[in-house]
Amino acid sequence: MPFYYSMDFFSHILWTHIPFRNKIWHDEAILFAMLPDVGFLLIMLYSMFGTTYSTSYSEAMNTLPPVLLNIYFLLHSFVTVFIVGLVLWKLKPRLLPALSGWVIHILLDIPFHETNMFATRFIYPLSSDVYFNGITWLNIQIILLNYLALVLVYVYVLWRESKKQRMGEGWKPDWIDKINKLVDGLINRKRIPAHHGTGHDIRGASPEISGENEEGVEAIEDNVPRTVLCEDGG
Repeated sequence: MPFYYSMDFFSHILWTHIPFRNKIWHDEAILFAMLPDVGFLLIMLYSMFGTTYSTSYSEAMNTLPPVLLNIYFLLHSFVTVFIVGLVLWKLKPRLLPALSGWVIHILLDIPFHETNMFATRFIYPLSSDVYFNGITWLNIQIILLNYLALVLVYVYVLWRESKKQRMGEGWKPDWIDKINKLVDGLINRKRIPAHHGTGHDIRGASPEISGENEEGVEAIEDNVPRTVLCEDGG
C-alpha cells in the first residue's frame, strides 16, 4: 500500500484517539474509525492480487468489480452509520457513543478526497451523485499540515491536562469541560437500577448506579449485604 494511504489510515486513528482517549468505549471508537478503510483495503488487495502481475493500478481500477466500490461507498456513508446505530441501540446501546469514531472518519474524508472514483458519497445509497471536490490526500503538503495540526492539538491537550491537575480545585471549567459534561449527560442521562443476580458482595451501596457496566447492591433496611449485578444495558 502506498505511503500516503497509510498516513491517511493512521491519521483517522489519531484524530479519533484525541477526544476519546479517556472514555470507556475508546477502543470501540478506534475500531469504528478504522472500519471505512476496510473497503479501500479490499480494493487495494484486488489491484495487487486480483489482476495479472503486469497490470498497473489504473488498469486494475478499470476492471474493478462494482461490489467492491459499493462496499467502499457504503462504509463511507452516514446512512450506513445511522442503520448500524439503530442496531446498536437495540442490541448494545452502551456502544452508541463509539460510533462517533466512524463519523469522524467520514467527516475527515469529505474535504480530502477529489471528485473521482473515491470521492466520499456520504449519503450513499440514497444518492451516488452527492459529494464534494476536495483536496486529495496525495498532496504531500496536506499530509504535512495534517500531522502538524495533530502535534499541536496533542501538545495543547497534554498541557491543559497537566495544568488542570496542578491547579486542582482552583481549575475553572473551560469549553472542553463543558462539552464533556454535555456529552456525558446525553450518554448517561438515566441512572441504571441494580437487579438481583450474580456478582460481588458490596455493603451499603446505593440502589441506583450511574454509568455503564457497573456492579452494586440494592439498598435494604437491615444493611445485610446481598449479591446483585446490574444489567449490561445492551
